Amino acid sequence: MKEEGLHRLEVERERRASVRIAYDFYERDRDFAGSLLAGGLTVKLFLWFLPFALTLVGLFGSLAETLDRPPEELAHDSGLTAALAAMVAKAVETSARASFYLVIIGLFLLLWAGYGVVRALRLVSRLAWRMPSAGRMNPLLASLAVSGVLAAVLAMNRVMNLLLAGSFATDVVVILLFALALAALLTFVFDRLPHPPGTPWQVMIPGALLVTAGVLVTRLITIVYFAPRLETAGDLYGGLGMAAVFLAWLYIVARILVAAIALNATLYFRPPPAGSKPSDPSG
Repeated sequence: MKEEGLHRLEVERERRASVRIAYDFYERDRDFAGSLLAGGLTVKLFLWFLPFALTLVGLFGSLAETLDRPPEELAHDSGLTAALAAMVAKAVETSARASFYLVIIGLFLLLWAGYGVVRALRLVSRLAWRMPSAGRMNPLLASLAVSGVLAAVLAMNRVMNLLLAGSFATDVVVILLFALALAALLTFVFDRLPHPPGTPWQVMIPGALLVTAGVLVTRLITIVYFAPRLETAGDLYGGLGMAAVFLAWLYIVARILVAAIALNATLYFRPPPAGSKPSDPSG
């Protein structure tokens, strides 16, 4: 039965482009160890979010009443990043003078961690596109760019949260506008990562749409699953339990990002219905 099923899949792989693309996507993701790279990217993102939350607490320490809500409530309303900021705020309750040093330390660590995120994303893109090497980059500009992009995504999510809870039609429009803005930003980001010269920017759209859909689904999962887990993990294990929940959420986001980059490469190198096939640098 198993051999018959495998034979049928091979036949469908030859007959149907969709099955062939699915196979190629799976093999490309497996070849460059997508799950392992997503784990590394998760750590880099976590190391960025910590100084980001620290900087926010230092800059907006006067908004204590906002961050004084339970983390699980903040996660439900504003996302896990707000919950992380609340956890950091409780850990570094200090005076206004100390907040100045928190900002300085946070900004320094933010630049350092941002460079780590850039390097991880560039490595994922280079391996997914099977490129032997990637060009040089300016560490400071790269770190500022990725920190700006991540901050922009968080700001967009916050604006969407503020505009929701209206009528059903209004909420649909808000979500669609958020999705379009996020997809456009991700298309630009993917186009700036290493890929074969001459690759049109339109090739990056499928991956951008995949991440956008993943973000919206992850938002729902956060409300239904992760937010309640924060309270349980906090009661049982304290801050380490909350950090574990946040890491699990980040891994899902990182896995979607890695899959999106692999999807762009797979679709670009797929055999077209007519004409010649693009030259895959892997040979």
